[in-house]
Amino acid sequence: MNTRGPRLSLVAGALLALVMPLRAQVRPVLMSALSVMPSAAAVSAVQSVGASAMAPLLAAPSLAIAVLPVDASPIPVAAVSLSVLTARSPDGAPLSGPELAFPSTPLPAPRGDALAFNGQSLPTRMDSDKTQISQHLVRAIDATQKTLDVAIYELAIREIHAALQRAKARGVRVRIVMDQSHVFPEKQGQSRTAEVQALIDEGFDMKMLRGGDLHGIMHNKFAVFDGELLETGSYNWARAADVQHYENALFLSETARVASYQNYWEWMWSQARPIDLSRPPVAVVIGEDGHGPDLPPAPQDGEKPVEFNGVGLPAESFTPQGTAVIIASAIDAARLEVLVANFSFTNATLIEALKRAKDRGLEVRIVFDRYQYKFLKEMADMRDLGFDVRLSDGKGPGRGVMHNKFVVLDSKLVETGSFNWTTNGERNNYENAVFLDAPDDAASYRSYFERIWARARPATDADHTVPAGQIE
Repeated sequence: MNTRGPRLSLVAGALLALVMPLRAQVRPVLMSALSVMPSAAAVSAVQSVGASAMAPLLAAPSLAIAVLPVDASPIPVAAVSLSVLTARSPDGAPLSGPELAFPSTPLPAPRGDALAFNGQSLPTRMDSDKTQISQHLVRAIDATQKTLDVAIYELAIREIHAALQRAKARGVRVRIVMDQSHVFPEKQGQSRTAEVQALIDEGFDMKMLRGGDLHGIMHNKFAVFDGELLETGSYNWARAADVQHYENALFLSETARVASYQNYWEWMWSQARPIDLSRPPVAVVIGEDGHGPDLPPAPQDGEKPVEFNGVGLPAESFTPQGTAVIIASAIDAARLEVLVANFSFTNATLIEALKRAKDRGLEVRIVFDRYQYKFLKEMADMRDLGFDVRLSDGKGPGRGVMHNKFVVLDSKLVETGSFNWTTNGERNNYENAVFLDAPDDAASYRSYFERIWARARPATDADHTVPAGQIE
């Protein structure tokens, strides 16, 4: 009679009773290691500890992680042997049957702190509390040799205007798409900036683009240099963005990503109208329902090269239409934490995604701009729903705004760009969002979030007051 099966079952039961108390230590340590481990392997390991009856029979070296203190530092991938776990009998002999193998997904490569472009070394990441972003834009423009395609909401920095003049003078083909409301200001008492007027007077190849509905805008702030380099982020090309606001910007050079932005720029150029001050601006057409017609959806490249916790994501996304649902899918894939720094927030799809994250027990922290919080009910509702919400000015008390629009998920994924998490941003504006999974990008944006968080203050009932104007 074969008694091996019953004996092993008894042994397994006894060992299970001994090992179960270790779960309280194993799971937190594994979860802390999640941010530095390949996602598929890490999650499989956590699930196996939490649910597998084979846990007590795993080889001792594989359980070495369990004897670390609960507050141990995250463990580098190289120090954790989780790629193959082998079941063994009490005498140490391997049991027959297949090994428990976990897929080994390589971590994304870091992007580094700088990249080379035509003899210039440019920073990969720029936070406005640490550097003057405009000076790096000027260097990139001055290094451009052939083509410069720009999509900007506004222009109010004379040094950038001068750099554009120099580029045009040396034969660079400079093309600019600008938001119509900064060519034909719509607000009472507002006028064109000197820099925008100069571009028109100097004969730059410019077009203007209006968003949809009553308040739609061309809200992008990006440029493609020589078809090889991309700059994007929350940073408006305006002096206040340099000296007062919390902003972020990036230089990126991945060929596919740059090509996708170039394609989107060409599509906007085809939608835009040449600037002619003798003609009236494009008028909004409002129907009987009080809304204008939907804008055509922006082109997307369809590729999903970014992997986050088993979910494929695009490297970038554009609006009108299509970006909010992608960000929501990333939030739904998060397992540890969601850190949001957003200037303006009204989008129902993203509100529901954050609620689901909170309901799953994730840590969700949100920094909003103090001024926008005053009059946007959806932002105040997040505090009422129990979210940890803080409010921020710009870089000095009472100065500027918290103009970032980014989220950091599980310290592994960043979404940033011009895209405010609003209904207008999704449906009526021209916007861009970039998804970054390089570990140094994630670490840098998390550090930036923590700096803003530390300077911000908790929201109170008194912070949400009456409707007011809006800054984009």
